[in-house]
Amino acid sequence: MFEIDPSLLYGLAVGLAAGALAGLAGVGGGLIYMPLFYAAMPKAVEGVAAPVFASLVAVAITGFFSTRAHWRLGHIDRNAAMRLLPGLMIGAGLGLWSTLRLPAAWVLLALAALDAWIAFDYGREVKPASARRLSLAWFSGPIGFVSGALGIGGGTMLTPLLRRFAALRFAVGTSAMCGLMMALGAIAINMLLEQRWCHELGDQLWFLSGAWLGIGLILPKSSGWSARLHHSAPESILRPALKAVFASLSTALLLAAMLLIGGVRLPAMPG
Repeated sequence: MFEIDPSLLYGLAVGLAAGALAGLAGVGGGLIYMPLFYAAMPKAVEGVAAPVFASLVAVAITGFFSTRAHWRLGHIDRNAAMRLLPGLMIGAGLGLWSTLRLPAAWVLLALAALDAWIAFDYGREVKPASARRLSLAWFSGPIGFVSGALGIGGGTMLTPLLRRFAALRFAVGTSAMCGLMMALGAIAINMLLEQRWCHELGDQLWFLSGAWLGIGLILPKSSGWSARLHHSAPESILRPALKAVFASLSTALLLAAMLLIGGVRLPAMPG
């Protein structure tokens, strides 16, 4: 219990932030989870495979509570979700598998680029265009692959895409549901087909169990509250606020990647 207590507190703090972002922006929290798991794992890890896997588990936990909250508020477009899910799940499974070979700096740079793009996108006014709904399926595989490789729920790409076909609150709710199913599918595919995950995660399970527990304990409150806030707040306020959040995340991730390229490894938690 002495060693699991810090990880539980860590999970509570990170889950609070990620749950709020999930409810407001329709992301699964991976933009917060992945870099923090990478920095906080108590034992040295090579590459990003273990932090990305850990992030996707946390994304699934976040997605469950966020999806439940948005489902109750009627924010989910089921037809759009059905068009997206097959490609998302297969693509995410392949993306997660690829992290066993990806350099860490590439992942951090890619996350920084995604945050910068989403900050730009939230600063623009976009009108729905439901007549082209079938084109959603064309994007599902690539979005799934990138999401699995970066340990994110796909909301950074799904929500802007869905904004072209529905109002923002429906885009956010549908994105949350897709992120949940995509993360679960990627985890299941990799655990069934890739034996290396047992080795990658074995030394981290004690810390991860506490962190995942803390995230699960706080998320019902944080994601539910933020989903209700999203339901009541006008889009004219939400868009600038989300733009500022994603711009800040992009800057922090870019700095972390530059430090890593320069040979500075973020300090690990003692354990």
